[in-house]
Amino acid sequence: MQDTPLERRRLADIQAAIERAKAYAAAQEVPLTVERLAAEMEMDLKLLHRILRGEVAAKSPGMKAKVAAIRKAGGEATASVMEHALRRGSSANMHMLYLKNHAGYDSEKGGKTAHNEDGDKTPPVIFLGEEDIPD
Repeated sequence: MQDTPLERRRLADIQAAIERAKAYAAAQEVPLTVERLAAEMEMDLKLLHRILRGEVAAKSPGMKAKVAAIRKAGGEATASVMEHALRRGSSANMHMLYLKNHAGYDSEKGGKTAHNEDGDKTPPVIFLGEEDIPD
């Protein structure tokens, strides 16, 4: 499926791959990452990043559904990395570096990610009550 264009992939196969990526992350007790999503979807990581940045055109309803599913999973991966960083005993520095290098996180722009830049209606990840998290 690695060389199969997104247009020719079935939505059910994409959704199944996303679920496998989530199950793997849960079983390993690690955050869901875009790298795991790409591996499970047998998709080139560069293409996945282009989809997450909104650079892949989706004109047909079927293509729009595929892109939406992938972008939603990408947002979930970003949130998963952030939530993992907030767990007790976890170093947030590693996760922030990952998000800056791989998820487009930019603390200079108020925490915007590649998944919520201008034109995208996906809300940014916002942490409320961070000060209440026990050490």
